[in-house]
Amino acid sequence: MKNEIRILLLEDNATDADLVRHALRMGGLVFSWEQADGKAAFLRHLEQRPPDLILSDFSLPSLDGYTALEIAQEKCPDAPFIFVTGTLGEEVAIETLKKLQGIQS
Repeated sequence: MKNEIRILLLEDNATDADLVRHALRMGGLVFSWEQADGKAAFLRHLEQRPPDLILSDFSLPSLDGYTALEIAQEKCPDAPFIFVTGTLGEEVAIETLKKLQGIQS
């Protein structure tokens, strides 16, 4: 049996969360799934059971993607963090990478 990947999805839209799960299953990924829809739930999940992978929307009512990335780097720095969003333009992506580079320097 394949090893199961523990995924934490930071997403407030149920339809978008379903689409992500479906795409991962269609790709043959074996995973368990937890979902957080805001900052408090995100922090709780990170502290209770650190994930193997974090997938995050960039724009949530109570949390922006950049702040979520900073929190994830502090709480579980070894977990890959991937933005899964339709709202992130090229300029914002570049700015986020620049900020991240400044943190790691």
